Amino acid sequence: MRFDKLDLNLLVVLDALLTTRSVTRAAERVFLSQPATSLSLKRLREYFKDELLQPIGKSFVLTPLAAELAKPVHDVLLRVQAISRAQPTFDPATSQRRFVIDSSDYVISVLLSEMVRRATSVAPRMEFDLRTRSPQSRELLQAGDIELLITPQFAMVPGHPSELLFEDTFSCLVSPGHFGSHTQLTAEQYFDASHIGVEWGGGQRLTYDQRLIAVGKRARRQDVIAPSFTIVPHLLVGTPRIATLPTRLARQIAARFPLRVVECPVEIPPFAEHMQWHKYQERDPAMAWLRALLIEVAQEMEPRAG
Repeated sequence: MRFDKLDLNLLVVLDALLTTRSVTRAAERVFLSQPATSLSLKRLREYFKDELLQPIGKSFVLTPLAAELAKPVHDVLLRVQAISRAQPTFDPATSQRRFVIDSSDYVISVLLSEMVRRATSVAPRMEFDLRTRSPQSRELLQAGDIELLITPQFAMVPGHPSELLFEDTFSCLVSPGHFGSHTQLTAEQYFDASHIGVEWGGGQRLTYDQRLIAVGKRARRQDVIAPSFTIVPHLLVGTPRIATLPTRLARQIAARFPLRVVECPVEIPPFAEHMQWHKYQERDPAMAWLRALLIEVAQEMEPRAG
């Protein structure tokens, strides 16, 4: 199909070329052979009267025109995708839809694991690709490469719809035999102890330390840094260290490991997890079904402490 003498099928190839900046990777992305993709690039260059991709060394860079085209071309394809998914009815029992959900391993543990279990019975053919948050998460949502981003408010993407999922507080996890049998630590015990911290997204430290410093005027000594929340119990068992974690996850871990949950002696503000989706998926019935299921599971979660 042509529009203003442009073969609209070429827009898909153009988007892949501008995104990957590689004929080989673009061919893989659109399931074409490399010669066919090279021919499409030639036709696009003829239409726009521009090189679009310029070789520099062993790689390609976008020309100024290509850089201007990248966002509107991708935007058009997202709109077309939204139109193609606008079905009058949606039946989860027969749907083979695949959803990519980006969140922390904490959210996967306390929320998404139950959502996936529940979906197995009502949507047995549906697929879920669960990924942990990264520095690219915001860009992936903007590009439409993930269906849902579940994140605290500070990491949300402006300009796209969102909804509150749940709130949580913080608690401490310790090994039995350390800090006595009390259900609460003192502030002195807390700051004198060594701690296990968590980093995510290629070494981006979570902001809990900054909150602690602002409220308690003292910094924790973190001598062990874990790459995810769910690794923490393996590093904590049998040590005199403390881990400060979201309360729901702390309770879940304590039920599976020889650890106990104690009240945090430093006041840390509660936090909320929100789900966010691309604005062009607002009327997608499959997305509406998934969001409703997540809200249902979140509302049935164990009440938070604190």
